[in-house]
Amino acid sequence: MSPEPPQRLYGLTVAAGFALHQHRPAPAGSRVDVTVVDGAPMEEDRRTPPGTVLLDFGTDPDRWYTVTRDDDGSVLLRVHGVCDFAISPDLSEVTLHLVHGAAPGMRAIMTTGTLLALQLYLRGHAVLHASAVERDGTAVAFLGHSGMGKSTLAALLCAQGARVVSDDVVPVTTGDVPLVPLGATELRLRAGAEAVTAGLSDLRSRVSADDRTVVGLPSPGTDAVPLGAVVIPRPNREGRLELEPLDAKSALFALMSFPRLMGWQDPTVLAQVFTHASWLARSVPVLVGHVPWGPPFREDIAPAIWAAVDRLSPAYRA
Repeated sequence: MSPEPPQRLYGLTVAAGFALHQHRPAPAGSRVDVTVVDGAPMEEDRRTPPGTVLLDFGTDPDRWYTVTRDDDGSVLLRVHGVCDFAISPDLSEVTLHLVHGAAPGMRAIMTTGTLLALQLYLRGHAVLHASAVERDGTAVAFLGHSGMGKSTLAALLCAQGARVVSDDVVPVTTGDVPLVPLGATELRLRAGAEAVTAGLSDLRSRVSADDRTVVGLPSPGTDAVPLGAVVIPRPNREGRLELEPLDAKSALFALMSFPRLMGWQDPTVLAQVFTHASWLARSVPVLVGHVPWGPPFREDIAPAIWAAVDRLSPAYRA
């Protein structure tokens, strides 16, 4: 069915009838958790689908996505102007209906991002809107809305020896030690940010359907990486480089402020988001990263971030 083997993404084994552009094949014989197949193309429909609204974000004419659940338990995710995902009640079977005129490459972008983020939420996982990288067995996650510099900072650290853990979607498994299952193997960079990784010899590069420069970089060899810290980027042009730790209350508020999917109305998911954010605020340091922005980017940014993670993370684990 798939042009590539099933992929192991965010702790889920995913099989798709189209290329996902990932390089994380699942072990042979793995049970597939989510299967995505192409359905018939559809006309654009910006109405709210039938059923109970679980999530709705944006207002006309800039409506982003809506999720509804039917009486039989099936779920429909409508990414307005792009596609519908029809999801079976047990979440395992997904049919994608692309809107006429939408670029075929949007299937992979929406599947690895919005669809799998929804799957994680509905399966009860903690989810961050973040990009994460690893060095020496510890991950740092850059958390924030689109355009705040998450992927750029991740690329900056990779240019100085870190490895990609995930981009855009970062689940965290709860337990004694927060772990980040490996996710997307590529970083999607905005114009100008790709200069950060230009000198890497093992770089894979392409242009995505939404005109981002996408770079594939080395990843850790494990299934999951301990999370050492969460950093919220605050780019500046004043040359300020400071990693500012947040107290527990401020950390909780910050973690609640940047959901991967916005507009939740479902009380079960809202409760679990609060529970997960409360746990994470107690489990790992959350910092505001005041970072002098480029390009060019200063060479001392990555060492300063890792120094803060190394200094603060052990205190939380003690």
